[in-house]
Amino acid sequence: MNHEIPLVLNVAVALGIAVAGGFLASWLRQSPIFGYLLAGVAIGPFTPGFVGNREQIALLADVGVIFLMFGLGVAFSLKDLARVRAIATIGTSVQVVLTILGGTLAGIVMGWGVLAGTVFGIALAASSSMVILKTLLDRGEIASSHGRLLLSMAIVQDLIIVVLIVVLPQLVSTQTGASPMEVAVDVGITILKATVFIGVSLAVGLRAVPFLMGHVSRMRSSELFIVTAAVLALGAASVSTLLGLSPALGAFVAGLLLSESEFDHRVISEVVPVRDLFATLFFVSVGMLIDLNFIVTNWPAVLAVAAFTVLLKFAATAIGIVPFRLTARTAAFTALGMIPVGELNFVLAQIGLQTQALSPQLYNLILTSALVTIVLTPSAFAIAPKVGEFMLHNRGLRRWFDTGTGASGEGAQLEAHAIVIGYGRVGQSVARGLREAGISVAVIDSRLSRVRDGVADGLPAIYGNAFSPTVLEAAHVANARLAVVALPDFAPARAAISQLRHLNPSVVIAARAEQSVNEPALRAAGAHLVIVPELAGATALLHGALDMLGAAR
Repeated sequence: MNHEIPLVLNVAVALGIAVAGGFLASWLRQSPIFGYLLAGVAIGPFTPGFVGNREQIALLADVGVIFLMFGLGVAFSLKDLARVRAIATIGTSVQVVLTILGGTLAGIVMGWGVLAGTVFGIALAASSSMVILKTLLDRGEIASSHGRLLLSMAIVQDLIIVVLIVVLPQLVSTQTGASPMEVAVDVGITILKATVFIGVSLAVGLRAVPFLMGHVSRMRSSELFIVTAAVLALGAASVSTLLGLSPALGAFVAGLLLSESEFDHRVISEVVPVRDLFATLFFVSVGMLIDLNFIVTNWPAVLAVAAFTVLLKFAATAIGIVPFRLTARTAAFTALGMIPVGELNFVLAQIGLQTQALSPQLYNLILTSALVTIVLTPSAFAIAPKVGEFMLHNRGLRRWFDTGTGASGEGAQLEAHAIVIGYGRVGQSVARGLREAGISVAVIDSRLSRVRDGVADGLPAIYGNAFSPTVLEAAHVANARLAVVALPDFAPARAAISQLRHLNPSVVIAARAEQSVNEPALRAAGAHLVIVPELAGATALLHGALDMLGAAR
């Protein structure tokens, strides 16, 4: 057993320091990613004290990348992609291309070389959906025009990054002296293999995987459900690796097989904790490569690269979205909101380092400048309204924006609706009454059969536990006007109410309590109205009896 002690010690210390880093990041109002990277710096070889074994942590971190891509695949909706407007597809593509070109140009000017400059641009191209989402949630702007646009662009960016993760190793093979023709052939073969792999996986998996998960779900075992999802992710990643492709591609495809099924929200809610655990180790392992002495010695270069990154991504995004004539405010929020370097870009940067396309010095510059962009994101959102006003009142810029109350490319706000949690007999009766009253209804249930009943009734139905933020967000909890918690069990009902109150402080919450002793706790959790069926039945029986006596007289 002694051979296990170093691994256990490394993981325990890494996660313990990550917790401290997460608390520090939260206190500084930053993304947890920032804290995890700092944790890696703290236990890295360039700082005094405990030095973690990066090779051991990196092995588990690789699993984190797989689950990160798996979660991305599950959350990636083909229907959402089909619905996003040209502003998200064309605008994002322009932004990515311009960022890569800007990085390549910087590589030429700085003497890094075309290849290093191109990889540098690729490593900056996408933005952190985690940082963007957290900032929008903190500001309550998920449903805003710029919030929807930013998240739509993040979908397209993630798809582009998946492709780049697959082809980047072949693109940098010129470093080994391969001719352009050999590189083109290698890239072509890789794309062909990836296309066949994706096509076969979708053709077989879109039927087989939901069938398998349906059988697992009927066993009512949460542990078995999680293990099955993990096996799908790791198995697909292994097959992809055996084909000479990136394991990240296999994990993404495995998630994609579940993205359009009724299991997507439950998979996200139950697998996300596992994903986040391993992803935390990934960010810690990345942070262990950051040399504080390098930052102290080269701080002008670090700040210069960070400033270049912010300006490049701001300008590239602005150029990509300006032709669609948004409001100046939305354009400013969107362009500034895209500045944080994304978590998947760290994967790309590591590929560049492993293939020697990036020098250790340039790799450190990318990591440290990425930290700066993450730190600056909340401030960028804060100054966006003033930037929007400046663009609107500047004669030279004003003509590029919609000066009305809305923009042609922006969707309407989601309408107020009710969420019914628990679609049993009580939930179905409540939902039916709400619909008769003209209120839109979305339902949530952890039983697959009831979710299917909701779909059959023509309702948006989400499969998963209602105390999961992911599941509630899928029901657009931020815009709900009413939530009815019709769960018979006290513990999940209280957890769901607490989460509802946390995600939407203004939502009206009504709940049922099987026993009167549970009523105070449900009210304390945030419920405005609590009905105890036995007491309600007794009250109705009493009123009915008294009415009958009155009629008899």
